[in-house]
Amino acid sequence: MNLLHVLRASLLCPVFAASSVSVAANLQTLNDDALSDVQGRDGVSFLLGLNANIGSINLGVYDSDNNPASIILNKVALTGTLGVKFDILPSVPGMPDLINISLPDIASDYPLQYAYDLEIVANGRSLGTSVTYQNMSYVGSSMQWTTSGSGGLAFGLALKMSAENIFLQPNGRGNSSGQMAVNGFKVSNADGTGTPWVIADVASQPGSFRVVNDANGNSSFQMGIAWPDVQKDAPAGSLHVDNISFTTPTGKVDLGSSSIGSMQIQYLNVKFK
Repeated sequence: MNLLHVLRASLLCPVFAASSVSVAANLQTLNDDALSDVQGRDGVSFLLGLNANIGSINLGVYDSDNNPASIILNKVALTGTLGVKFDILPSVPGMPDLINISLPDIASDYPLQYAYDLEIVANGRSLGTSVTYQNMSYVGSSMQWTTSGSGGLAFGLALKMSAENIFLQPNGRGNSSGQMAVNGFKVSNADGTGTPWVIADVASQPGSFRVVNDANGNSSFQMGIAWPDVQKDAPAGSLHVDNISFTTPTGKVDLGSSSIGSMQIQYLNVKFK
């Protein structure tokens, strides 16, 4: 498939600073003299109160028959508070520094609420559903970015995610008829400590985004995760769901809880041609 276009027709509301998050007691206000000694390498932290509405996000491609196909997110809404820290960190010797984006593990009185209408268009047909995340959290997660020795960008990702409820509603947002509900969704490290699952590591198992050429000089966009270092296993993650249910015309069907105690990504390679 040929990459056609990314991110079209978006409208974003302002993002405001908020004070409704419980932070560590040792944080203190800095006066002008103290701020004058702060450097970029010290890192920058933000406490954000989000109230964003995005008209649409459109990822478009051509299928194998040269017909346009798209994945579209419409009426994207995001609210809640979020702490974010940006740092520049040293990488392994001989490699460029890393941009580190981390979400401090702090409690929030206003967890994230996220919703969008998903539409998939292909072969002249359209399939869609509304997706809603209630009381979602990524606190404790982090991501690193740097340039790759093989070209493009390399990244690391440590994921700790939870959501009180996830709703898939094919008849429209807020319409429970025909919906699938996932309650108590959690992803973290498999060791039971509640630490993030390291899906990609810039030093030992980097993820990548790059453009590659085949033997005939044809280019394609590639994203993936490399094999882990020799004689090392990829880090293991765990997934737990308290309950999965479906709402049918005859009533609600509960499937109960489900867990994956250990899962790994040894290698991932996705190409858009």
